[in-house]
Amino acid sequence: MYASRVRCLNRHLSSLLPELLPSHPSILAHRLPSQNCRLYTHQSTAQSNLFIHQPFSTQAIMADDDNNTNNSSASANDDGNNKKGNKQRKASKWQALKKKKKEQKRKKLAAANGVTDTTPDGKKRKFNTWNKKYDEGSVTPHEGSFAHPEMQKLFDVKIVGEDVVSEGETDVKSDAEKKVEDGTESLAAATEVSVTEATATTEASATSVDTDKVPKRKLACLVSFLGSNYSGFQINSLTKSLHAEIELGLYRAGLISKSNFGHPNKYSWSNSARTDKGVHAAAQVCSFKGEMIYHHEIDGFAKQLDAMREKVNECLPDDVRILDFERVTRTFCARTSRDKVRYQYMVPSFLFCSPDEARKAFAADDVGAASLTDKKMTPMEASIRVQDDVSPDVIKAARAELLNYRVSQETLQRLRDGLKLFEGTHSFHNYTRRIGADNASATRYILKFAPLEPVLVPGSEDQPETQWVPVQVTGQSFLLNQIRKMISAAVDHARGVVSTERVTQSMSKDCRMKVNVAPAQGLFLDRSFFELYNKHKVTNAPKHGNQPELEMLDWVEEDEKEIPAAVRRIEEFKNQKIIPHIVREEALEGNFVKYLYAQDVLYAQELYSLIEDDKDKE
Repeated sequence: MYASRVRCLNRHLSSLLPELLPSHPSILAHRLPSQNCRLYTHQSTAQSNLFIHQPFSTQAIMADDDNNTNNSSASANDDGNNKKGNKQRKASKWQALKKKKKEQKRKKLAAANGVTDTTPDGKKRKFNTWNKKYDEGSVTPHEGSFAHPEMQKLFDVKIVGEDVVSEGETDVKSDAEKKVEDGTESLAAATEVSVTEATATTEASATSVDTDKVPKRKLACLVSFLGSNYSGFQINSLTKSLHAEIELGLYRAGLISKSNFGHPNKYSWSNSARTDKGVHAAAQVCSFKGEMIYHHEIDGFAKQLDAMREKVNECLPDDVRILDFERVTRTFCARTSRDKVRYQYMVPSFLFCSPDEARKAFAADDVGAASLTDKKMTPMEASIRVQDDVSPDVIKAARAELLNYRVSQETLQRLRDGLKLFEGTHSFHNYTRRIGADNASATRYILKFAPLEPVLVPGSEDQPETQWVPVQVTGQSFLLNQIRKMISAAVDHARGVVSTERVTQSMSKDCRMKVNVAPAQGLFLDRSFFELYNKHKVTNAPKHGNQPELEMLDWVEEDEKEIPAAVRRIEEFKNQKIIPHIVREEALEGNFVKYLYAQDVLYAQELYSLIEDDKDKE
C-alpha cells in the first residue's frame, strides 16, 4: 500500500536517485515490473513509507519547468522588494537627516539675526541665505553694470539711496545713549534694554514685511532704443551697454531690488536678440523677475503694468523706451522662447547707382583713388582709409550729387531676385567673421528676404528730400554681420556688380570669398515672434484656470484684427525716432557715402574674389 505520492523530479535527479538511495542499509529497492517503476521502502518505520518514482513524460517536464520559473520569478520579486525597501529606508533616513540639519541651520540663522525661529502666528520663519551671500559682499556686481563702482566713476553715474539706516535702529540707539549719558541707568542695564527693544523692533518689522511684501512676477518687457550711443545690447565689462542702461532704469524705478542690482542671474535676465554697436531696435523683448511696485496701490493687473511702464520710462534716457510689460510663465525665456526675428535695413537709393556714376561723384579725389587701388586691402583697411584720407569736403560734394538719384523698377526687381537667393537653409560662413564652412553654426535658415516700396523722407532747409528702400529679412537667428553682408551683396547684385552665380557660389561650403559689410547705421530690429509660446499657452490655459493675467505676446500686426496699443507704440517709435535718426545721422556723418567710396574706389578689385587656402599655396 502506498502512503503518499511525490511530485516528479528533473532528469538529473531521476538518474541519481536510484544510485543514492540503495546505498543506505535501511532502504530496500524493489522493481515493480507491471508499473515500470521502482519502489523504495523504509524498514525502520512501523508503517512503510513508500516513494514511487515514475518515468518522465513531456508534460511533466514542461509542468516542472513552469513551476521552477514561477518559483524563481517569485524569489526575484522578493529580492526586488527587499532592495526597494532598503532604498526607501535609506532615503527616509537621509531625508530625516537633511531635515534635522535644515532645522539646526534655521535656528542658528534666527539666533544670528536676533529673532525667534517662528513667526508670531506660529509658522516657521524663513531665511534667504542665498541673498545674504550677496549682501555680505562676497560676490561683486558685474563689471558692466552701473552697480559696479568703476562703471559709476567711468560714466559719472550716481546711485542715490544706497546706504539707508532704519529709523527704529536710530531711535533705540539714541535712547540708550541718552540714559547712559544722563547717568540714570547703568551701561549693562541700558544695553540689555536696547537689545530687547531692538529684538522687538526687528520682529515687528519682519511681521510688517511678511504682510506688506511686494510680490515678484516673471515679466516680458518690450523695448525700443537707438543704439548710436551704446556699445551694443549685451552687457560687457566697463562699456556702456543697453542692458546696463535698462537695468539702471529698472533699479531706480523699484522693479529690481538693491540686493539684485548688478547681478543679472538673480533676476533671471534674458533678451531675445543681441544687437551690435550702433544698431537700433523697434521691438526688442527681454524677460526678468520684477517687483510689482503698485501691487498694494492700484487694482487690476493691467493697470499696474501700465503704471510700471510709465515709472520706468521716467528713469530712462530719451533714446530708450519701455513700450509694454506683460506677465509670462515662470519658465519663459526671451531668448529660447523666440521662434523667429525680423530685421529691417534702410538702404539709401544712391547705393544702387552704377560704379561709373559713383566714381564720377568722387571726381575730386581721382588722383588719390588711382594710387589707392593699386594696393590690395581688406574692408576694414578700406574703411579706415576712408576716415583718414578722404576729406569732408569731398564727401559733402559727392553726397550732394548722389542725393538726387532715384531707384528704378528694374533695379528693384533685380534686388528682389538677389534677396531671394538667400532664402532657405545655406552656409553663411562668408557672411560673418571667424567661422569656417565646417562649423555647424554657420548654417542658418532664412524664411523671407524682400524689399518694401521706396519711401521719400522729407528734408530740411539745407537738405533735400531723400529716397530710401526698406528691406526686411525674417529668420530664426543670424550671425555677426550676416545681415549687413547680405545687404551689401544683394545691392551689388541689383546694380550689376556681381552675378547670380557668384552669389550662389558664396554660400557653398567649398568656397571662401570676400564680401563687404554695409554700414550698421541702417539696421534695426523690427519684430520678435513668440508664436509657439502663444500656442502652448492657449492650449494649456484650461489646465491652469485660464490665468487671465497671462496675455498673449501678440506684438505683431495682423490682418483683419485691431492693432494692439503696444504695436502702435512700436510703429510710432520706428517712424518718429529710428528712421529720422538714420536720415539725420547720414546727413551729419555720411556713413553710406563713405561706404560707397570704399566699395567702388578703394575695394573694387578685391570684392567677391576667392580666397585661397594656405595649403593650396604650398
